[in-house]
Amino acid sequence: MRQLFTAITALLLTTSLPSAYAESDTAQSVTPEAHADMKHGDMAHDHASHDHQSAGHDHESANSAAASITRTQEISDALEQGGNPVVVDVLGVVCDFCAVAMNKVFGKRDEVAAVYVDLDKKTLNLVVSKGAALTDKDIEQLAMKAGYRIAAIRRDSQAMGG
Repeated sequence: MRQLFTAITALLLTTSLPSAYAESDTAQSVTPEAHADMKHGDMAHDHASHDHQSAGHDHESANSAAASITRTQEISDALEQGGNPVVVDVLGVVCDFCAVAMNKVFGKRDEVAAVYVDLDKKTLNLVVSKGAALTDKDIEQLAMKAGYRIAAIRRDSQAMGG
């Protein structure tokens, strides 16, 4: 079983994550024990060790095509009540257990009116309650508590795709 997870991780690291996830339902069947052994943080990469152009990716263009907030009923309701949208690009979010961990940590916060983890977009979608504050530093620390690192945070009009 461990070899299977090693192979899946290797596949995810060598292919485009969105298409690899979309074509595979294997990530859906990970046991909690196996998930605990996964090294989600290893999916990030060191920017100092390679040239982005020759490596085949460019973070500047990725930011310009950044994902907007994913609308669920809970997200839409919280936005209608005057909440502020936040979209967080999360490194290493690949399975349902990842989403559960993020939902558990962020869902306990009084400042958070709605939370949704979009595995296809690799984003954490939040609506901060009207009048409440949740700083970028707070979001980074909460993500770390859940076992993840973040790549970017977009708020308000940027989070809405504007």
